[in-house]
Amino acid sequence: MEKETYQELLSILHKEVKPALGCTGPIGICYGAAEAYDAVRGGKIKKITAKVDWGFGCKIDDVAFPGSEMLGAEMAVALGALCGDPKQGLEVLKDVDPEMEVKAREVAELVEMIPQWDRKALGFFLDVAIETDIGTGRAVVMERSDGLVLKERDGVALEEHEADPSAQTASAPILKYGIADFYEFAKTAEEEDLALMAEAALKNKTLAMETINRRLGAGIGAVLYETAEGNTKQKAKAYAAAGCEARMSGVNYPAMTCGNKGNVGIAASMPLAALSEDLKLPESELVRAIAFSYLTAISVISRLGKSPAMCSCEVAASLGVAAGSVFLQGGSLEMAETAIQMTIPNIFGVVCDGAKLACAMRISSGTGVALEAADLALKGVRLANNQGVLAENADKSIDLMGHTSLYAMVDSDRELCRQLFEKRNIFPLMTFEERQKQ
Repeated sequence: MEKETYQELLSILHKEVKPALGCTGPIGICYGAAEAYDAVRGGKIKKITAKVDWGFGCKIDDVAFPGSEMLGAEMAVALGALCGDPKQGLEVLKDVDPEMEVKAREVAELVEMIPQWDRKALGFFLDVAIETDIGTGRAVVMERSDGLVLKERDGVALEEHEADPSAQTASAPILKYGIADFYEFAKTAEEEDLALMAEAALKNKTLAMETINRRLGAGIGAVLYETAEGNTKQKAKAYAAAGCEARMSGVNYPAMTCGNKGNVGIAASMPLAALSEDLKLPESELVRAIAFSYLTAISVISRLGKSPAMCSCEVAASLGVAAGSVFLQGGSLEMAETAIQMTIPNIFGVVCDGAKLACAMRISSGTGVALEAADLALKGVRLANNQGVLAENADKSIDLMGHTSLYAMVDSDRELCRQLFEKRNIFPLMTFEERQKQ
């Protein structure tokens, strides 16, 4: 592999794979609010206005936050403002103070959420203004959950940054590369350059086992694990589902994200960890498979968008797992591409309806499809190219899927979110436990 290509792919991994505490959607809202309140540097909060892309106006109400029992986008804003440390990035809620969390419950009622229904594109967007008795702080976050582009106090800019390119600009660096490049990188990468993949396996496995041992969430991961003896595929589904449930339940331990998404980071790594354990493979082989999986998933997310109409935790992660599991079992590049092609018709167009415990079921389902496709590809089974949603090769099929998500599904996503927003009933604030009893 050419040195320039190698270094750019390594750089992409380091930018797109990082720890996050809590579900990255609402954590992005917490982060933006923390930056806005930091800009005004204190004072009693009188009013908060949060303009958000339509998806984040309604898709983040059902997950818990580290350090709080309460749910809701308004609570995310208030919690970020009063308890968040913007210097911690996606670990903004690392040091939530119980006393301030109680005050955040009161401040949540001062938050006005304004979905931006007229936005033309899919993408993370937050413009939050916090008015206090000493001034007004404002922060604008775009494209990434930690993508600060503007921070100001009383209309005076304190920080300004270029936004990351959106998926619709088709200018993300990873779009220059394809599955063959990711395969070669995974094959040839220096071991020290894959330390981040080992960290991902450790962090995400810790989350999964926390759920399994304590039967957190809905119990999906725990039950799958308890009935998985001798069944590697079910164990893989258990690990992936359990890691997701931990994040949705607000477990105070970070996940390693992939493409700025915690569920993708978990779902694109944990099935490979289970497979590696049962095959008794060394960590050196597992981390290469995770690198292949993560690069594949990042390339998919860069086409679907960071706030997509399609469910990236099933769509992007399952394609990563299909490729990574072939790689882990010694399969060829051609087999990995075949596995991707066989996975795509089964996950194409799965709609994102927000972060919640049900995401664990989707991740479990996507894991099963991906591992089955990989097993078939390894045994020489393949689907013909150029049929249905499949193009002439895996890369072009992913392009087709991304185009559908970014353009054909924008209006349907907006309409879905209008309906989700209309049925919101946030106040009085509800706890995560109360929500699960509905």
